[in-house]
Amino acid sequence: MKTVCAAVALCALGSPGAALAQDGDLAVRNQWFTGSLEASSPALSTAGTLAIEPYLIYKIDTGAYDDRGHRHPRGDGVHQLQSVTVVKYALTDRVSFQALPTVVRVTDGHDRRGLGIADLPIELEYRLTDENGRTGSPSITASAGLVLPIGRYDHLTTVLDGLGTGALLAKQGIVVESLFDTAGGHPVRLRLFASMTEALASASVRDLSVYGTTDGFVGHAMPGVSAQVGVAAGYALDQRWVIALDLVRSDAGGSRLTGMDAGGTVRRTTGRRASRTTLAPALEYNWSARAGLIAGVEVSVAGRNTPSYAAPQIAFAVAF
Repeated sequence: MKTVCAAVALCALGSPGAALAQDGDLAVRNQWFTGSLEASSPALSTAGTLAIEPYLIYKIDTGAYDDRGHRHPRGDGVHQLQSVTVVKYALTDRVSFQALPTVVRVTDGHDRRGLGIADLPIELEYRLTDENGRTGSPSITASAGLVLPIGRYDHLTTVLDGLGTGALLAKQGIVVESLFDTAGGHPVRLRLFASMTEALASASVRDLSVYGTTDGFVGHAMPGVSAQVGVAAGYALDQRWVIALDLVRSDAGGSRLTGMDAGGTVRRTTGRRASRTTLAPALEYNWSARAGLIAGVEVSVAGRNTPSYAAPQIAFAVAF
């Protein structure tokens, strides 16, 4: 899953993953998987395949982590209802195109509301090697793409309307996946994944914005470099039922802001670095190798200069 953030400081830009088991040993070849919630998936293995995985996510802020990593609870946190859809199409047997359109509705404890479209990640994925179910040799997929700045970020009515950065971002990533059998005939799928995102240019900023500016401000902002690394595991109870778990660490550099506020004061600031560690347990049920359902919850377990949250979610994956 790809969590959408209203705050510029930290946006987890990794993608949800629907993936089909690839050819390997007979013990694992017939196993069906859908998840996990957080890990990116390898490029699809058959040209012309279309995979779609819509997520419904309810993200509840439960507090905030300070600069020392201490969590402080709060009773009027922001709630987000997110619709995130992973759309992946296999251009060849090794190259896939992926997009993650996202719509978010935001509310807070003061009856304020926001609704809008978040920035749009698009990328090309290339599978360098195929996995081998007999030996456990992994597949390796490299990706490169952009995050298109289509979400509102400045000249806002309320800060809850801010769902973008205003800057064109470049993103690179890698996914290593291994699928193998265990004692008792319970196939296990492991994924290691990492990504990095950086701004290609600064964003023009006016008035109230996600960068902490107020009405009358005029200037520019440069989002900081962000990175994510994680590990995911799926343990098959039988062909249809799978237990999944993700552990993810996300880091983001502080945004640089320059400009002039309404009073004529020049501002040059750099935001604080932010980090977050999350766990995402889930349970999935697969009707076939091409259709499955996954449900679970993503929970922040540590962080610095970022909100803490819980995010129950459910997704349906299908491939044509």
